[in-house]
Amino acid sequence: MRNTKTDDKNIKLLELIAQLRDHIDLDRIIGLNVAALRASDISDAFVAYLQKSALESLAIYICKIFESSTRNELNSIPGIIESLPSTRLSDEQKREFAIFGKRYGNHSDPREAGPYLTATLELFRELHSDSLAQLKEFRDTIGAHSDSKAAIRSLPSHAEFEILFAFANDFYRLVSDSVPALVPKKVGRGFVRLMKSMGVQTVKFDFDEET
Repeated sequence: MRNTKTDDKNIKLLELIAQLRDHIDLDRIIGLNVAALRASDISDAFVAYLQKSALESLAIYICKIFESSTRNELNSIPGIIESLPSTRLSDEQKREFAIFGKRYGNHSDPREAGPYLTATLELFRELHSDSLAQLKEFRDTIGAHSDSKAAIRSLPSHAEFEILFAFANDFYRLVSDSVPALVPKKVGRGFVRLMKSMGVQTVKFDFDEET
């Protein structure tokens, strides 16, 4: 599906996905190591600031990745879908699209990229509508603005963040004609090394892992 406009947008989407990965990792690592961080020499105020920044940023980036606009040329998933040419998929592409679609609840037969991806995205959005709406409200009233009437009490779970990330990453890899780039976890790993160097004991990087 070589298309210069789509390729350019997809590269920008990868940048958003990579930054989202960093924000999710920082939020998770801090949450998993709260007690150990408090027992270390790292400032509680700094850790609180870092986690707050990570939460605000991941809300903003998830909204950037999933938002639509009739006014702006976005590098979001809907923006990329709109840029796709109206051509029928090859047999190989049909197989790849079907794997992606079934993973996210679309069991129809793919024929054209745009309509099939739009249908898959809508199914995914509907299934995760509460999380997406919660993140958008947070972004609109706290992350991007300071609304005196903001009443956000919590954000979606870490598992939801990972699901939203996975969809975006899988979408990028499907649309990319070149060898898909892997999204690294350099910031998270770097933060773990920093914590260890400052005396934080038995640092956890993920829920089922100690590093």
